[in-house]
Amino acid sequence: MQLTVLGAGTCLPFTGFSAPGYLLELSEDTLLLDAGPGTLGRIAVHDFDYRDLRFILITHLHPDHTLDLLTIIQAFGATPGWTRKDELSLIGCTGLKGFIERQLDIFQDIGPETFSLNVTEMDAGSLRFPNWTLASALTGHTKSSLAFRIEADNRSIVYTGDVANPEGLVDLCSNVDLLVCECSFPEGYHSEDHLNARQVGHLAQACSVKRVLLTHLYPPAIHADIVGQVQQHFSGRVEKARDGLIIAL
Repeated sequence: MQLTVLGAGTCLPFTGFSAPGYLLELSEDTLLLDAGPGTLGRIAVHDFDYRDLRFILITHLHPDHTLDLLTIIQAFGATPGWTRKDELSLIGCTGLKGFIERQLDIFQDIGPETFSLNVTEMDAGSLRFPNWTLASALTGHTKSSLAFRIEADNRSIVYTGDVANPEGLVDLCSNVDLLVCECSFPEGYHSEDHLNARQVGHLAQACSVKRVLLTHLYPPAIHADIVGQVQQHFSGRVEKARDGLIIAL
């Protein structure tokens, strides 16, 4: 299992911290977790062939997490000398299917013609695939926002997406090998729909997480000693995400 950070930031432009996107390579499949603006181009930087993507997971429908979805679909139908036949599976929060349908209705000439688009909406639940399993929990960031837990190759990872209610993620994050957790703000910042360093540390400690990767960083968090602040509340390993970071599990 290998995670490549394609975008460690938010909707704000900041060098090294692009809009959210994460490439998770398993032994048998590769998953794209969220698809913020510019994600497709950053995939190419890491020498991964976008044509091999079969699964895209979407935590919620805000533009900084979704804008390149349509670009990816367009690329699959516009690559010279290549015709996509494999199904593309989009898995995400409630409302994802209608969200995609509305965009394809607006841009009527880029919809999938040679391949099928399978959209699966989740609430809090689980799905099983031949080589990996997927579980989800609601995060409270929006009404339908999800966090995902992927287990494969005897390893586990949780990607929280954006979070307002960390208490709702305790079961999902329990004993996970890597918690990729939004840490939008330093300790002392209050937000109704995002986490700060203290909240992330408490969540990781309560769940006996092995390792934490701090991501979705707004500029105040980028400039702060955000790792040190989380470590005041969590005794495990903590790292700060940045575009291009690769973690092997």
